[in-house]
Amino acid sequence: MRILFLLLICLPVTLLANGSQTAGLFSTSKENRTTDTATNSLTPYQISSLQVLGEVWGFLKYYHPGVAKGQFNWDSVLIAKVPVFLAAENARQLDEVMLTWLNELGNVAPCTQCDNTLTGRLSWNLDTAWITHSGFNSLLVNKLQYILANRNQGDNHYVTYGASSQIKVINEERYVNSEYQFQPTAYRLLALFRYWNIVNYFSPYKYLTSQKWEWVLHELIPSFYQAGDNTQYQRCIYKMITALEDGHNAIGGIGGLPQVAYFFGEYRYLPFLCSIVEGKAVVTLITNDSLCKLQGIALHDVIVAIDGETIEERISKRLPDVYSASNREAALQELCFSRLFAGRTITCTITKLTAQGNTSQVVINRYNHSLPWTTPPAPKWKMVADNIAYIDMDQLLPREVNKIMDSLNATRGIIIDLRNHPLDVWKPMAARLCSHKFLMARLAYPDLSFPGLYKYFPDYLEGVENNTPYQGKVILLVNVFSKSAGEYSAMGLQAATKAITIGNTTAGADGNITDWIALPGGLTTRFSGLGIYYPDGTVAQKKGVKIDIVCKPTINGALQGKDELIETAIKVIMQQ
Repeated sequence: MRILFLLLICLPVTLLANGSQTAGLFSTSKENRTTDTATNSLTPYQISSLQVLGEVWGFLKYYHPGVAKGQFNWDSVLIAKVPVFLAAENARQLDEVMLTWLNELGNVAPCTQCDNTLTGRLSWNLDTAWITHSGFNSLLVNKLQYILANRNQGDNHYVTYGASSQIKVINEERYVNSEYQFQPTAYRLLALFRYWNIVNYFSPYKYLTSQKWEWVLHELIPSFYQAGDNTQYQRCIYKMITALEDGHNAIGGIGGLPQVAYFFGEYRYLPFLCSIVEGKAVVTLITNDSLCKLQGIALHDVIVAIDGETIEERISKRLPDVYSASNREAALQELCFSRLFAGRTITCTITKLTAQGNTSQVVINRYNHSLPWTTPPAPKWKMVADNIAYIDMDQLLPREVNKIMDSLNATRGIIIDLRNHPLDVWKPMAARLCSHKFLMARLAYPDLSFPGLYKYFPDYLEGVENNTPYQGKVILLVNVFSKSAGEYSAMGLQAATKAITIGNTTAGADGNITDWIALPGGLTTRFSGLGIYYPDGTVAQKKGVKIDIVCKPTINGALQGKDELIETAIKVIMQQ
């Protein structure tokens, strides 16, 4: 069996390479497409052969000029090549299969427009080392490197720019007619290869994943190959998307969520929201006050068990199914949103902890549809201590900023709460807090002339020249509810002021989202499409925004009805 070396190199002409192995196997004929299931295990070499197929197929899709211009039905080519790659028994035969394939595509003309230098480009996400380190013979290596250096320029049949210069995936078949009720083996692998390559070349944060991306492909091939029904196939999709570790991940489908979304039960909606605090579920927001009152649920309630199962046990069983999270804290919060309370009956029994250390049980309703929010919104701002103001950015409109800041101009300090999803309010707020223009972040977009590389947008200064900026202390509050717009707002206000940021790990999902990407079976997905970085190059994706004072809620604080982050902020301002 071929020995593969996974190396990352940065050479200006040989260029980079995406560490690879080999992968392969399955068979589908037109007669058995709707009944085909893979019952046999793949050999290690077959898995490696399929991986080679997936990587080369994706490389040619975005680099080979003829393929990238849509001159071939590239999905059909993949389906046809699967049994050919599976039949290869050794490295020599695999080289022959590859060379035959490349020759079928015709000659590639020399590219006079291709810029093969890395000057002005972000190269950390491009990895094509498999070309020279997968053990291919010299002729095959030279052909692949030639395509790399003389790649497609201009329009690509499969990808273009979206509204904010993030990628927009186009011309991808969903395969949703009756012939594909349950995806045959080849089409399941097509889903894996399609998504894996889109991420490989166009996710700005692929390099941040806990597991190297080439190993994700290697490990998922057997699961996709052996999936025995539609539920198993959809769970493979979940696992694939989860591996990207992106809080902007999402899954949709024809007519709504895929059926596997209800794996733990269709009754998943509640009239309140919880957060995990010290292994318990604490009610942090009442969304329907009348239903909560009827069922005995109050803000700051501490829930220790659901239907006799402790919260810790429930987390252990259900957390692996959370696909839309960049870090563990965000995964726990997403679990609270969607699966922690889910079940197959309309009621469940929760066990609550009292301030005296006792427990009580309450039977509550859960619902199979979202509920209207009936709780009146909190004040947009208020005084919380001696000459200290608090602003809820979730409620604030841009046009209201100047009036509020005029009212608070003489205060000792302002606490700005970003534990929410604000509108684009940070800009007018920053203009009142800062005396000068400033660079708040650097944004990177995909370079479609060289898939896998990124470029920075030109630096843009925010703010205004202001002779009378706010003179009091500024505190920013953040936590896992600070996501995307909340995190971007935090970064902006951090750049504008000498604000002190208090809180705990934010969601780590920053950057404009791609349009929906079609997958076989009528499924769709998406992820972060632009890279967002602090001016010093620090990334907020996965790790969250910068925090000066770490402060986490406690069970004791919840039982006493305290907002410990606000209390900490008041103390910091008072001490200044």
